[in-house]
Amino acid sequence: MTTGISQFTTAALVLVTGTAFGQASATGPAADTVEAASDQPGDEVIDTSAGDLATDVGQGRGSYLLSDERLTPEDSDIGWEGFLDGQRGVDHFYKPVGNPLYFEGAVNDTRVSPLFLYHEFAGGSQLQGGDLTVFAVQVRVALTERLGFIATKDGFSLLDTGTFQDADGWNDIAAGLKYVILDNRETDTIVTGGVRYMLESGSDRVLQGNVAEISPFVSFAQGYEAAQLQGNVTWRAPLDDDDGNHVIQWSGQAAYEVIDGVAPIVGLHGLHYVSDGNRVPFSVGGLDYANLGSADVSGSTVIWADAGVALKLTPNVEVGVNYGFSLTNVNADIMDNRVTALIHFKW
Repeated sequence: MTTGISQFTTAALVLVTGTAFGQASATGPAADTVEAASDQPGDEVIDTSAGDLATDVGQGRGSYLLSDERLTPEDSDIGWEGFLDGQRGVDHFYKPVGNPLYFEGAVNDTRVSPLFLYHEFAGGSQLQGGDLTVFAVQVRVALTERLGFIATKDGFSLLDTGTFQDADGWNDIAAGLKYVILDNRETDTIVTGGVRYMLESGSDRVLQGNVAEISPFVSFAQGYEAAQLQGNVTWRAPLDDDDGNHVIQWSGQAAYEVIDGVAPIVGLHGLHYVSDGNRVPFSVGGLDYANLGSADVSGSTVIWADAGVALKLTPNVEVGVNYGFSLTNVNADIMDNRVTALIHFKW
C-alpha cells in the first residue's frame, strides 16, 4: 500500500514538472504509472516533445483583430510540397511597410498587395517642390517552402514638380526570386537572400525608364514574443554606369503587438549613393523611386524614419500604413515626407 502511494505521488510530481518545463519523457516506475494513467478512457494526452516548436514557445501562430478563420487551406496540396503555402507557422511576423519597393521581408509566402504611396518634395530641393503619387500592386508567389517569386515594382505614377511639367505614366517593372537561407523556429529567426531585376520599361515623363538595374538583397526577421525586428540590405547596380547610380540602401522595422492583431510599427531607412552617372546634371538622386543616373550625388546619404500601425484583420488580410519623414537635409535630395499604405491578401 505504501509502495503504491509512493509511486502515485512520484508520478504526479513527474507529470507536473514535465508539463511546466516541456520535458519529453521520464524514466523509472513513475513514468510507467503516468503512461498507464494516460491510457484511461477520457484522458487527453498532450505531447509537448514532438509538437510544433513555434507553438511551444508562444510563436508562429498569428493572432488576429477580427477573425482567426482562414479562407484558404492550411496545407493546399496543390502541385508540389510548399507551392503557394511557403513557410507555415510564421504568421506572427508583420509585413514591412516603409520603403516598400526595396524592403523585402524575410518570410516566404503567397500574397497580392495593392500599394499606395504619396511623397512630397521639399521646395528648396532641385525639384523645386511638388509631389509624387504611386499606385501599384505587388505580387509574391511561394514556389516551394523556401523559394519564392517576387514582383515588387510596377504600377502608375502621377508626378508634379516645379522642375518638370505635371505628368503621369507607367513605372518600371521589377521582379526576382528569394530563398530562405535560415529558418530557426527555436530562436524565431529567419534569414533570406534574393535578387531582383528591374526592366527599363517605364515612362520617362515620370522619371522611369532610365536604366535597367539588378538588386541583390539580404533580409532577416527576429521575433521576441510580442516584439519583433526586421531588416534588409540591398545593393542596386545599374547595367549601364553612365545611365544609373550604384546605390546601397538599408531598412529596419520594429513592431510590438499590443493587442491581438494590432502592432504599432517604427522604421528607419538609409540610402547611400556610391557612384555618379552621366545621364542628368542633378545633385539629387531618385531615392527608392527611380535610378536617375545623377552626375553629382556620389558620397551623399539620405536617412528617413517612419511610424504607423500594422493590422492583422484575419489570417488572409493584413493592412499597414505609416508616415515617413526625412532625418537629413530635405533640400539635399528628394525626401521630405511621405505616406505609405499596403493591403496584403494572403494565401
